[in-house]
Amino acid sequence: MRLERKDGERFHQSVRFVLKGTILLTILVAAVYIILAKPLISLFYENPVIVDYGRYLLISQVILHPAFGLCYMMTITYQTIGASKYGLFLSVIRQGLFYIPFILTLPKFPGVTGIYISQPAADILTILVCILLIKSMKAIAAKNM
Repeated sequence: MRLERKDGERFHQSVRFVLKGTILLTILVAAVYIILAKPLISLFYENPVIVDYGRYLLISQVILHPAFGLCYMMTITYQTIGASKYGLFLSVIRQGLFYIPFILTLPKFPGVTGIYISQPAADILTILVCILLIKSMKAIAAKNM
């Protein structure tokens, strides 16, 4: 079923609105975690060495969250426009395709640093895949609307 032009424009406006809101929210949450990393880790551990490691690990986990507004939006949009296989693919690649192999292999080379960079490396690859799929998502949305 094709939607009228007015409905298609409303859909695109909704996508833009949610994307902006998601990016704003993830920036705020990431900033809070980054600013409060040391006090948050200190709630659980008193050892300064562990607090220091934990602080860097927490920051490495949240530093790229703002870019995930795009990925989350694309996952939901693919499901909404009837391309659920693409949505499923995007929801699986971050943890399943990228993170698990990284967390199993990277710590063997640079040690603790490998743990720090495993999630950001998986995030970067996931973001790149999302960027490469934007054109496809737009084409499928236009076709299905």
